[in-house]
Amino acid sequence: MMSGAEALLADAYQRYRQGDLAGAEQIARQVAAKGHEVAALSALLGMVALQSGRTAESLPHLRTALADTPDSLPLRISFAFALANTGHYDETRRVAAVADVPQLRRIIAFVDQQEGATQAAVAGYRRVLADYTGDYESWYNLGLLLSELGEIDEAVEAYRKALAINVQPAFHIALSKALAKVERHGERCESLRAATARFPADVPLCVELGLAEHAAGDFAAAEAAFRRALERDPRHIPAYVEYGMLLEALNRLDALEALVASARAAGLDAPAIGFIEAWLLKRRGRFAEALPLAEAAVGGVSAGRRAQLIGELADRMGDADRAFAAFTEMNRLSAEGPASAYARAQDFPGHVRSTITRLTADRVAAWSRAEPSPGLTAPVFIVGFPRSGTTLLDTLLMNLPELDVLEEEPIVERIEAMIDLDSTAIDTSTSRDIDAFRTTYFDLLSKIRPDRDEKRLIVDKFPMNLVRTALIGRIFPDSPIVFVERHPCDVVLSCFMARFQINRAMVQFHDIESAAKLYHLSMEAWTRTAALLPLRVHHVRYERMIADLDGEMRALLAFLDLPWRDTVLDNRTSAARRVHIATASYAQVAEPIHARASGRWRRYRRHLEPVLPILTPWVERFGYSLD
Repeated sequence: MMSGAEALLADAYQRYRQGDLAGAEQIARQVAAKGHEVAALSALLGMVALQSGRTAESLPHLRTALADTPDSLPLRISFAFALANTGHYDETRRVAAVADVPQLRRIIAFVDQQEGATQAAVAGYRRVLADYTGDYESWYNLGLLLSELGEIDEAVEAYRKALAINVQPAFHIALSKALAKVERHGERCESLRAATARFPADVPLCVELGLAEHAAGDFAAAEAAFRRALERDPRHIPAYVEYGMLLEALNRLDALEALVASARAAGLDAPAIGFIEAWLLKRRGRFAEALPLAEAAVGGVSAGRRAQLIGELADRMGDADRAFAAFTEMNRLSAEGPASAYARAQDFPGHVRSTITRLTADRVAAWSRAEPSPGLTAPVFIVGFPRSGTTLLDTLLMNLPELDVLEEEPIVERIEAMIDLDSTAIDTSTSRDIDAFRTTYFDLLSKIRPDRDEKRLIVDKFPMNLVRTALIGRIFPDSPIVFVERHPCDVVLSCFMARFQINRAMVQFHDIESAAKLYHLSMEAWTRTAALLPLRVHHVRYERMIADLDGEMRALLAFLDLPWRDTVLDNRTSAARRVHIATASYAQVAEPIHARASGRWRRYRRHLEPVLPILTPWVERFGYSLD
């Protein structure tokens, strides 16, 4: 026959099993108050505290219970879980190492994950999943780790397996961020559209969809997603921030001003709202007012974005040291991210070196004779190192009705990826091969411009095609090539100061030395190609555009055999017509043409001293000066 304490304890356990945690705890404390100290009582008090979210409070009870019943696996698992979630990692390992079961292995993997032992954590989760494929939390954590390592395809697979078992908004968001790193925009948007349809009230999902639609270039859909997020939660700060950054990128400053006003009217005084207001003030030229708001925006916004804004404001206010420090911090933060690790692993500098190695006089002289068949008009290609003035130039050319200007569509890059350039595919191409390459180019173009007017001449502006001009010259020997040049020091500095979308080329701009080295490699590839191939090249110089736009554009249009139109000089009207400018120069090209950035490098000369030996030969070769 049960004693009174035993009966009470049995009743408490019954309530616990029925989910009545408060009732179970109340009875258990009555038992404890009578001086009864048994393992079952400690276990119950520990489990109730743990499941009530009072994890730290559960620890002494669970520790006592496990000491009395060390063979209880459920108790050991619960205690190890509580230890791990309160940061007692050394004790967690000791408790979990006693039994080799999937539940405890998962806890050890979690501890490895928290302590930064990424490879050990990956191995641990893989062992767990080998025994228990239905563990969606392990799939999710494995996805996070693989994404951190840059193993994006495997991360995506892990997230999809987690979602197949248990559909959660957080899993969809993690999947989206992984797909974003490899620019699988269509797949990302499709997944998020389905997720928001399933969880229409989930505001973070709406925000993530807005980011995805923005990245995919559907700005109306992005705006609609951010608006839906704010309709569901008018006080959701991230929605305001991302919507504000979209409007700023679209140069819709009046709409941005209205968004800031609506946030203020709602009583939101969070630093993040001040951050988007600072962007607005910066674009309005009110730098001194913007800087304190940018500095105060700690938390709630990306630290990299904050550093970027502080750097741009300090630059405009003439504080070169502070600006350079802020851009250094911006790049450091970006370099630490998994997207950057993934991009660096693709070794773009190595790719350019391989291109240079293949560009020898003997090899080019041995190329097979091949000419394209008469037919489609060859595009005009605009190349030049990023931040050399190519966006200003393409904005001006968009004023001409004879032209259809493509802005940074990686068509040539995709053709390059289809060809094994280390083989003799280019060397031995026949006329039929060249025709096939050209057909592929226009097939890819038709997907971007399905309704294009074929009477309009294509202008393909993609700066880093600079390193692919040998391929362009082989496929399109009849193409005019416009090379945009700018003082090497200004170009490299500007690349370092810009916050690019990460890819295998742009990741090189995270420090000034790697930026200068990529500039050197790119110019080596370009000048070697221009020396070996009979390219039709016209040079446009950024500094001449600033000083004498009329003269520079007249020379270019004569080269392209196009009639003169005064409208070609109006960058602001052209920029205003564009829904979006997909480069880091989106704000500058909407302003009147100015000389502010010309010669800016001189204010930063002290910071550029380490890379001047790399850049000086190119300064001299292109006729610039270091004075």
